[in-house]
Order: sequence, then C-alpha cells, then structure tokens
Amino acid sequence: MAGPLISIITPSFGQAAYVEECLTSVAGQPVPVQHIVVDGGSRDGSRELIARHADRLHWWCSEPDRGQSDAINKGLAHATGTVVNWLNSDDLLLPGALRHVADAFAADPGLLVYGGRVVHRTAGGDRPFERQNDAGQVTRLFRDPVINQPATFYRMDVVQELGGVDPALRYVMDVELWWQVLFRHGAAHLRFEPLDLAVFRLHEESKTVTAHHGFLDELASLLHGLCLATGQPELARVLAIGHHMREGLRGIPVDAAHRATVRGMVLHFLLKWHGTVHRKEQYRMMKALKRVVALRDMKDLDDTLLHRWAQLDTQLKAPTWWSFRLRRKWRHLRP
Repeated sequence: MAGPLISIITPSFGQAAYVEECLTSVAGQPVPVQHIVVDGGSRDGSRELIARHADRLHWWCSEPDRGQSDAINKGLAHATGTVVNWLNSDDLLLPGALRHVADAFAADPGLLVYGGRVVHRTAGGDRPFERQNDAGQVTRLFRDPVINQPATFYRMDVVQELGGVDPALRYVMDVELWWQVLFRHGAAHLRFEPLDLAVFRLHEESKTVTAHHGFLDELASLLHGLCLATGQPELARVLAIGHHMREGLRGIPVDAAHRATVRGMVLHFLLKWHGTVHRKEQYRMMKALKRVVALRDMKDLDDTLLHRWAQLDTQLKAPTWWSFRLRRKWRHLRP
C-alpha cells in the first residue's frame, strides 16, 4: 500500500542558528515528504541557508508576513499532501519519525489526527517529554490536551476545511485547531502512540519561554468565545476580569448542547492557572468565579483541582485585595 504524501510547513523568522538542522531533519525522512518553508524576511542569514537547500524544498519564500499563523497559512496554500503538520524552524524531526506517521494514516483512511511524543531540548541537554494524549480519555482531550505540536499530524482536508489556522492568534493556534477538530468531528478517529517523533527546542528566544501571559490570554479568549456561544455569559465575564481578550477570532462551532463540556474546560483552565492567587486581577477573577460556580459544578474535576477549589475559600477570605495582601504579608512575617 502506497503511503500518503506528508506536507511539512516550516514558518521561520530569525532562526539562522537552528534552521539548517530543521531542514536536514525533514530531508532525511524515509517516506515521501513535501517540505515548504515560509521565512518572514529574516536578515540573519536564514534566507541564504534556506536557499542552499532549495532543491529539496517543494516551495519556499523569504518575505515579510504577519506572523507565524500567517506563514503557516501561506504554506498551506502551496501544500498538496494528504497529511500535514507544521515544524517550526527551531524544532526538528527525529530520524524515521514520518514512517510512523505514514503507516498510521495508510492503515486507517478515516484517521483525523495522529500524535506522538516530543523530546525537549535545552542548553542542558535532551529530556523526553512522556506526557501525551489518550484517545480513551475524551474529557481530558477537551480540557487538558497534550498536543505536542511538532509531533501531531492532521489529515489535510480537515485543516483545509477550516482555512488553516486562525490568523488572529500568535501563540495558541495549535490549541485552537485542536478544539476546532474535536468540536466538529468528535474524538472517534484519533490515534496516539508512545513514540518520540520530534525535538521541541526550548531556548531564551522561544515564545514558549518568553510569552507565558500571551499564551494564557489567548486561551482565555478562546474559552470566552465558547462561553458566549453556549449561553454562559457569567463565565465569559469571569475570564475577561483576569485576561486581555484577543479580538477578531474566527470562533469555534458550538451551541447549547456543548454547555457542560465548555463549562468543564473553563473551570479546569481557571483552577490550573489561577488556583493559587498572586495578583490583583487573579484575586478579582477568582472572587467572581466563586460567586457564579457552586461545588456541584466541580464533581468531575481531578483531586488536584478540587483541592485548589477548596483552598480558594481560605485565600479569598479577605474582603478586599489590600486586606488580602496584608494577610499574606502577615503570614510570611510570622515566625
């Protein structure tokens, strides 16, 4: 059985230190692969490095764009494979990775998503990241997905029907794409295997390291839209207290039937990232959450998040932010 053609799109900007290793890792794969590189007009030598590999690329450019999402969509316009993923220019595929991907999609024509694991690379060395999704844990797929982006591959037509990734997003376009697929198609045709497929590089300039608040604001913005679309404006208002809402998002197709699913996603997000209060906006946001959510809404959260919910009563006992700060300072000063 002939394997599918896999399209790999590499958005790049100012990554001359890493881009050649990325290009070589794709070119060395043992299956048909179509590599597309979209450079945003780098002036650090990236263009020359990419040009050196042009004979192995399906298409490439080096010109100004509107950021990573725009670059991915520009690449998609030139992609003709049946399976697709993007591989950032500071990441790389491991040897033989695409053989597993090709075999999975060839064996199951109905497969929508195939995912493996990544290896985290820092200045201190490589560390396997063993967390990944379990197709049998559907609730967690919505609330706490482990996307492992460079090791997560989609059937091309599923991505094309969406028009690619949302160009309004800078940080969580992979999560938005994931939720689009889940809400549109369900979780019946997903497959995950405990195989290391890609290296995810963590360095001082990477967005994962430098833009934590940006990631959270965009996640909150996606959830805000889901709340409004499922008739839960009170939860939307809670999210808006503590986060800057990203405007112009394309929206995810949900309705009242998804109300409980969305509610669980929002509660998980708020308790995971704000269950311990440190800042004024967190204090106000979690105070508001306590006013609109009851303990019965927490019945299917895991024990860690239930503990955080219980601890909020103690943290938020102070009636104002200033009294909260005084109580916290007093606790720290006591012998």
